[in-house]
Amino acid sequence: MSGGSALSLLEIKAGPKAYQQIQDKGLSPTDVRAVFGASGAAKWLAIYGLDRAIFSQWLQPAEQEILMLGTSVGAFKLAAACHTDSAAGLDALKHAYIHQSYPNGAGLDEIERELSNIAAAVVSPEHIEQILSHPRFRFACGAVRCHGGLASTESRTQLLACVRAAMNNLRGRSGMQEQLERCVFVDPRADFPIASGDGYITRQVPLDRGNTRLALKASGSIPISMHGVENVPGAPEGMYRDGGLLDYHPVPSSFWQDDGLILYPHFYDHCKVGWFDKMLPWRKASAEQLDQVVMISPSAAYIESLELNTIPDRKDFKRFQHNDAERIRLWEQATDQSLKMGEEFLALAASGDLAAAVQPL
Repeated sequence: MSGGSALSLLEIKAGPKAYQQIQDKGLSPTDVRAVFGASGAAKWLAIYGLDRAIFSQWLQPAEQEILMLGTSVGAFKLAAACHTDSAAGLDALKHAYIHQSYPNGAGLDEIERELSNIAAAVVSPEHIEQILSHPRFRFACGAVRCHGGLASTESRTQLLACVRAAMNNLRGRSGMQEQLERCVFVDPRADFPIASGDGYITRQVPLDRGNTRLALKASGSIPISMHGVENVPGAPEGMYRDGGLLDYHPVPSSFWQDDGLILYPHFYDHCKVGWFDKMLPWRKASAEQLDQVVMISPSAAYIESLELNTIPDRKDFKRFQHNDAERIRLWEQATDQSLKMGEEFLALAASGDLAAAVQPL
């Protein structure tokens, strides 16, 4: 990317509206209306340091209410960022995520135990109090209410339903409307501009001290691999699973009825709208669908700086099945490099040259 060595680990891209706004008047923390967080499991580790810099330092001068919306690990990181000490919250999530360990042939119950450790680092009763009373951040997480086979507790039934969903999704974005509904659990102090823009039934459910942990768990409950969550308090009865099924990399045009700037720290420089789109190279969100988004992502130089020449991935658990120490070492390397990414972003913002570094999506 052009812009000199200060940007060697970063790329910054913006949708048409956001790009023009930044060219006209730059970008400051007070311009940010919302922050989105994408699904992607271990991929989040690639931008841990960027998130840490943004939430614990760059956004600190902002006094306005900032809406935070994520799915799956994107929801977990935003919940951690809503701790009183954002840096400590993200540090705790990083540590808990990296130090997961699974025996060969681990089943749903073993996975559940490991994920409970991650949840404990993010949504303990004390942390829930902090999240729901944060002075500026307003947290929300997306999940889906499932119908048909995706609502089953049987893995084989879920698998067949996923195959059906994938086939229906090939025909277009609306293909899974009979199988999935969008449910967004929101901080009740804020007016979230959420309504369906893609034809899917879309509900908002207020978060409280009794349902926040379950809502977050539902947001990251991948079908087949994890137990779903039945009957989240305050929401319609049913089986709730990973919000990434519909909003893998949440895209404003799908459900967001507001044109304020959305900051989007992301491990890719593009968005796959739904989980089943990730297998379709041609299915990416358009610049118009990301009109008000400012996306900050790792550059090719960041990727090349890693021994594996790729960012962390959930598949690494199998790749290093009998060598957790090596996986942990490599993931720690990725997070260490991401801290440098955060430092570069802060330096760029302080330099006043940020507008010159932004490229159109």
